Amino acid sequence: MSIAVGPDTFVTIQYDLRDGRGNLLESTEDPAEFVWGYDTLLPALESALEGMTRGEVVNLTLEPEDAYGTRDEEGVFAVAKDEFPTDAPLEEGNEYSAEGEDGTVLTMRVVEIHDEHVMVDTNHPLAGERLNFHVRVLDVRRATDDEILAARAESSEVGELFAGATEGLPS
Repeated sequence: MSIAVGPDTFVTIQYDLRDGRGNLLESTEDPAEFVWGYDTLLPALESALEGMTRGEVVNLTLEPEDAYGTRDEEGVFAVAKDEFPTDAPLEEGNEYSAEGEDGTVLTMRVVEIHDEHVMVDTNHPLAGERLNFHVRVLDVRRATDDEILAARAESSEVGELFAGATEGLPS
């Protein structure tokens, strides 16, 4: 009897992720593994996988609102150069974390470097993008207690599985 993807199942998948123009953003070389139900995936993708069994395939298109959101132009702003660490070269594409005025941690990507300031973008690199997933379920089994505990501990990182999908994207 096949186990279906659902709460507390350990799922192994292979996937291709393409933007709305068909450009390949990420493809698994090694299968991706996660415990379903702990915010490892984008919520719409997680929902699409629910009930699937080994060998099934899903093609899913996510609009920006269901993926990484729409672009917020207020998320692009200037920061004085002297606010950046001096222990490494400042380069376009570098990512930094800083505490926002309200105490939340902001991740920002350098998009332009000027003489006195640096333009940064706090939008996710895939914000505003339509995303197309092609996912094959390779295996589904009951997660162990240790796997569930680990998934609970990491559940604050929404969309972590696809975090690498931003490598190589133009700024």
